[in-house]
Amino acid sequence: MSSRSALSPLQAPHLARIYLENACKATDPNLILVLRHDTKVSSKDPEEYLLASVGGEPNNESPLTSTNLVDEPSIVQLLGERVKQDPSFKQQLLDYIEYSKKDKKWRIAAANAITILIRAGTQFNGADLRGIRIPGADLSYGIFDSAQLQGADLRQVNFRGVWLRQANLNKAHMLGVQFGELSYLKHNSPVETMVYSPDGKSLATALSTCGILLYSTLTWERLWTLEGHTGHVESIAFSPGGNQLATASWDRTLRLWDLSTGECTHILIGHSDWVRAVVYSPRGDQIISCSDDRTLKIWDTTTGECHHTLTGHVGYIIAVAYSPKGNQVASGSGDLSVRLWNTSTFECSHILLGHTDRVKRVLYYPQGDRMVSIGDDNSVRLWDLTTGDCIHYLEIPGWRTYIEHSPKRDQVAYVSRDTSVQLLDFETKNPLHTLIGHRDIITAMVYSPRGDLIATSSNDKTVRLWDVETGKCLRILTGHSKEVTCVVFSPNGDRVVSISNDLTVRVWDIGPEIPRHASSGHNRRIWRIKTSPNGRHVVSCSEDTTVRIWNVETGECSFTLKGHTNTVYSIVFSPQGNHFATGSWDHTVRLWSTETGVCIRTLIGHTDEVNLIAYSPQGDQLASSSNDGTVRLWNVPSGECRLKLEGHTALVNGVVFSLDGNHLASCSWDNTVRIWNVQTGACTQTLAEHSDIVRRVVYSPQGEYVASASDDHTVRVWDVATGNCQYTLTGHSDMVYSTRYSPDGNLMVTISADRTARLWDAKTGECRHVLSGFNDEVNCAAFSPQGDLLASAGSDRTLRVWDVKSGKCRALIQDLLVNVWDIDWIHGSDACLLVSGCQDGSVWMWELIDDGKDQLQVRLHWSSMNNVLVVTDANVQHVKGLGHFNQELLKQRGAVVEQPEQQVEQISDQTKEEQSLGIRGRSV
Repeated sequence: MSSRSALSPLQAPHLARIYLENACKATDPNLILVLRHDTKVSSKDPEEYLLASVGGEPNNESPLTSTNLVDEPSIVQLLGERVKQDPSFKQQLLDYIEYSKKDKKWRIAAANAITILIRAGTQFNGADLRGIRIPGADLSYGIFDSAQLQGADLRQVNFRGVWLRQANLNKAHMLGVQFGELSYLKHNSPVETMVYSPDGKSLATALSTCGILLYSTLTWERLWTLEGHTGHVESIAFSPGGNQLATASWDRTLRLWDLSTGECTHILIGHSDWVRAVVYSPRGDQIISCSDDRTLKIWDTTTGECHHTLTGHVGYIIAVAYSPKGNQVASGSGDLSVRLWNTSTFECSHILLGHTDRVKRVLYYPQGDRMVSIGDDNSVRLWDLTTGDCIHYLEIPGWRTYIEHSPKRDQVAYVSRDTSVQLLDFETKNPLHTLIGHRDIITAMVYSPRGDLIATSSNDKTVRLWDVETGKCLRILTGHSKEVTCVVFSPNGDRVVSISNDLTVRVWDIGPEIPRHASSGHNRRIWRIKTSPNGRHVVSCSEDTTVRIWNVETGECSFTLKGHTNTVYSIVFSPQGNHFATGSWDHTVRLWSTETGVCIRTLIGHTDEVNLIAYSPQGDQLASSSNDGTVRLWNVPSGECRLKLEGHTALVNGVVFSLDGNHLASCSWDNTVRIWNVQTGACTQTLAEHSDIVRRVVYSPQGEYVASASDDHTVRVWDVATGNCQYTLTGHSDMVYSTRYSPDGNLMVTISADRTARLWDAKTGECRHVLSGFNDEVNCAAFSPQGDLLASAGSDRTLRVWDVKSGKCRALIQDLLVNVWDIDWIHGSDACLLVSGCQDGSVWMWELIDDGKDQLQVRLHWSSMNNVLVVTDANVQHVKGLGHFNQELLKQRGAVVEQPEQQVEQISDQTKEEQSLGIRGRSV
């Protein structure tokens, strides 16, 4: 990390000013003279100079107009904070962008301005940015949904992780733009493993069909397809010079390949069982292989002859490594030992004992005097290779999937509880950080070459990059559509490559330093998202134990509410909307002020997780359901528990008041629905015809019926007065998660694990429409306030809007790349707004526009977070200077891209004009 970024974020104003002055010195020696001699401000306050110089008519002498501040992150952050505090300053920056449309002399100021605005969280959805000149700007993680960028000068702009859905970039100048990733490589069969060449110029992948594909990392063209093995390819190794490739296979052979011709020069036969690994000697004249036949073999890489066979292990051999000088070989075996072999005499010099399970990794220290071994006994042992003594060891309790030793040799990382990574100090054995974020099993983990980053891949379809020093997740790499099975760093650490069961290899450009992108949203799954009755606020609750209040119009997070100590599972607004309640797995319910975010009181009494909660129609009572098998009725003004309703024999997961507030319905995992008298606490009805868990219960708008959704694949509608089942809604082929009535009570919607939602006639129980097209479970559905539209979302990462009369899908949003867990419509707004809460903790507000066509227009109103490149339906036709690889990437991501008639010039070849602008070359 550079000294600049180490100071970010700046804590004290006086330090910020000192830093700003020093940064200006480093950026432009003449700049500080301008700052000190400007007559408008004090010579000791360069920050105020920067800000004051923006006001009024454009100031040619302002540092913003003459100095590129894009690559000065602390200055950009400082000014970004000022944007949040001063609306007039924000408008002044927007003016600079507008000025650039008319005169190119404002392009540096415009590039600085838009970079600052993006860092401040400004979103440019639907903005008219036609013809702006912002060469070299950093738009990373910005949001430009449906933005108009026709004819814009976007040369060398950083588009990493930008949301450009439906944006128009027709005829824009895009020479040298950077998107932070390359087009993916598609295969016809799964990729089992991959490895970079030492110089990073080639990448070899082994397929499940036993073939090996070799790619150039400069052009990402396939160089060779290497075929010949008849069994799984277990190991691939490049020669130190990168001109030869060695492969080891379960077909009991090794093969040597000439990478200049793609021909197999030698088939090495001699092992009598699977060959587990192959490595080159430091000089490249030999390779050594290890096998399940309990031997190691040393082969000549020129002739292919086997020079020596090393025997002694009494178990299969998994790991092998050459020492840095090549004078020694270490091998790890299923016989629980490590053996050291002299490569001059080929004798075993030491047998290292101590592991109690197979040894799967052996790693030499750079000096060659020490070595680390990692075993399936969950221990890491450090050996003195002169004496053969174990001088340090670290034992990790429990079963662990992956254990890695840092290249810095100062720490150990291991996968804990399948979905998290634990970092330990290797010497003291003290825990350093726990890396939490993945939603499914971690499939691979690797340190960067410098040891400052860790990359993890997971069955949750993502790759995560972590800062080793802080333990923070720096980036979530999304794009794979199935489980990610492996991840590697390039030799210089500037790229990450991942392989997935979706049969693709994806290449991510992480650059020499990862931008620390901050989100204003949750950092874990959102369980519920609700809008206030007046339509001014959105409230979300999350697994991260926090509750957040959002401004509907601006998308700003007004308050982050802390107090719960476990997942916050449910939210409900009071009828008046002036306060709301949250239910948590910390066994409590909390009441909050909507306007101030202050916790009014905490309701304590449940002895297990609190599930759904409900206000009475009058707002004076609150009901809560819990895993402790009870429902509690609380007096809202006093916070006292009025009644404890007992009767269910399993956890209670839903509760709702009747229209008049005199009764309460609850549902349970005991397969029943119960109706309670709110005044006496007596159970007046037990509705017990379901044959499996009851997930949800709701009252009809008129209050005469309750409907219950169950894991028995049905919904039952009950007469409240008699307790009789009026009818049963059948048709789903899997558990039904929830049901809702339309605002007028004429329709019902049900959502199911069978990947469908259904619309029903609430009076007859007849199925009106089966809403299909989902590729996974449907998690949520909600009627619009007018009842003419239905929104649904699920685990297939899509959000769909349906016409309730025809059952046709009128809008499909499929750019979220994460599961949507809850949705709600905004009430009382002139625009048709829909909000969604997602698995990654992000909140998205959508505007639906009906222009009389079959399909609704969908525009992003705002988002709390964006960390992925989205260019779906973006118009990238007739652009200038867009390279071939970027064109392929944009086409794969769904942009409308034309094929160029001839290849454009290389990005590194800057024009004279670009050089005069001082635009720094960026790699594509």
